[in-house]
Amino acid sequence: MPPADLPEIGHALIQLPETRNCAALTGPHNLVLQASLHSVSDVLRLETHLATAHPSLDIVDRVITLRQDKLLGHLLDPQGRSVGVIPPDLWAEPAV
Repeated sequence: MPPADLPEIGHALIQLPETRNCAALTGPHNLVLQASLHSVSDVLRLETHLATAHPSLDIVDRVITLRQDKLLGHLLDPQGRSVGVIPPDLWAEPAV
């Protein structure tokens, strides 16, 4: 998107309930949006909404993760329900 549109569009995107992360970047692709959706078909719905609401926004790539085993420290079963908790150890050395 044009850099001048970044503050307005970025603010609008962080208001969406699906948004998990939205960040400005340097370079030709200057915004990244991470969204949590209920189904793959919701991707088209979200992209259509973004294109309609923000015509200067160009969607140049997408990555879809079909299943998460863990979310915010919670272990998830195949239906996405929490079945346990793994509290983060902020002082531990990163795993290799």
